[in-house]
Amino acid sequence: MSIVDILVTKKVLDRKKAASVLEEARLSDESLERVLIKQGVSSADIMDAKSEYLGVPVRSLKDVNIPFEVLQYIPEESAMHYKFIPIAVRQNVLEVGVVDPDDIEARDALNFIASRAHMPFKVFLVSEEDFTVAVALYKGLSGEVTKALSELETDIADVGVEAEDTKEGK
Repeated sequence: MSIVDILVTKKVLDRKKAASVLEEARLSDESLERVLIKQGVSSADIMDAKSEYLGVPVRSLKDVNIPFEVLQYIPEESAMHYKFIPIAVRQNVLEVGVVDPDDIEARDALNFIASRAHMPFKVFLVSEEDFTVAVALYKGLSGEVTKALSELETDIADVGVEAEDTKEGK
């Protein structure tokens, strides 16, 4: 059963519209999901069908705040390349949102990252939109690192000035 078949079974699409969606996706450069959205199928219905098809639970990242400590488990470059993002650590398991859980390269990369962190992982299906919003959190992480480095440099400079003042007897 395909994602489109699941949508038909759930009466989200009728058979005629399903055939037209499949034909349009086949003939165009657009993904099946984009064609479905253009045809009026909600992102939530698509994610539910995809979840059922792949056997991977869905996780919405709307209004989810991913702590910087969690983002540090997966480098930004890896997240962007493989389209996965760490979501949380629960009971010593790294929860990872993945746009395409069938991507073998992404799975291999996740296995490597998890073994390096000495932590098992659990995969959740996330939408492309949620992934895009969540990956922007890395920009905040780099901003925090820059701010921390700046504060450290200021502290070091202050200590240097204090040391000079002490030498000069001030």
